[in-house]
Amino acid sequence: MQKKYLILYLLIFNVLIFSISQHLGVKYIFRNTQFDKYLILTSSTQRTVIVYNMETEKIEYYFTNVGIFPAISYLDKNLLLIIDTVGTKLISLNLKTHEKNLKHLEKKPIFYQRDKDKVYILDTDGNLYGYSFTLHLEYYYKFLSAPNYFYIYKNYPLGLFIWKKEVDLEYKKKLYNFNLITPSFLVEDYVVDTRGGNILYLVNFKNYKTSPYISFVLNWNKKIYFGSMFSNEIYTIKNDKIELWKKLQYTPTNAKVINNKLYILSAPYNKLIVFNSNGNTKEFKTDKYPIDIFSYKNKVFVICAENGVINIF
Repeated sequence: MQKKYLILYLLIFNVLIFSISQHLGVKYIFRNTQFDKYLILTSSTQRTVIVYNMETEKIEYYFTNVGIFPAISYLDKNLLLIIDTVGTKLISLNLKTHEKNLKHLEKKPIFYQRDKDKVYILDTDGNLYGYSFTLHLEYYYKFLSAPNYFYIYKNYPLGLFIWKKEVDLEYKKKLYNFNLITPSFLVEDYVVDTRGGNILYLVNFKNYKTSPYISFVLNWNKKIYFGSMFSNEIYTIKNDKIELWKKLQYTPTNAKVINNKLYILSAPYNKLIVFNSNGNTKEFKTDKYPIDIFSYKNKVFVICAENGVINIF
């Protein structure tokens, strides 16, 4: 009887520790997106775009020789939109009819985001375009200068400038300087200076100083959490102060909240660390260089960029 229980325990243990691994046949899938049950995986260096069905756990479409340097791809129903940064063009593919359309851009696109049925594209001259998936121009905005990143903040474009001594932000045609180094992304009301370890609260412009090389900032259980690749620590903002939450063994490189659990990736150590709301943790090994986490229904999909592998938990 004890032997049966031991075997059952080992089987359960293996299910918890090991994932299903699927090799996609392409390497270096560093920029990936999700639409409903589909993952859209892009290998820029190998000029390949894959549409993967998370429900069936199978590849549905596999496109090779795409553009010159496809940076990222987005899907909306049957329309696939690919941004070719080196070729300075947009590619629209209808997955059902195989119809292909191109839109050539005047300047090189440097940053992009999707918002519902539009894809916003920022170019090197500070022009911000919003295109539909049929490549119709539906939005245009011109920044005063040429930011490196943009976000839509309270229905208005916010520009972020990295490595600029004289300016950090542009908002509503005004330039602001807070002595940041690399303000790179926006989470709710917080601008994150990844290299400098600053988190700027836009409501009152309060700057929270913390460890440098911030890899993620997110809201979990109505609190802001963020991780530092310099200290290998997770912090939270509580009572208007930064507090240490957890010290990790591994470098946190990305994170996402799924089903009220905090999933943290460590790309250089090939690890997935999962925290529940009580702070208890489980650790999983992944394939090489886990870079993204996605979920569909009760499954978690970890994209391992180096060898083009999906780990399913």
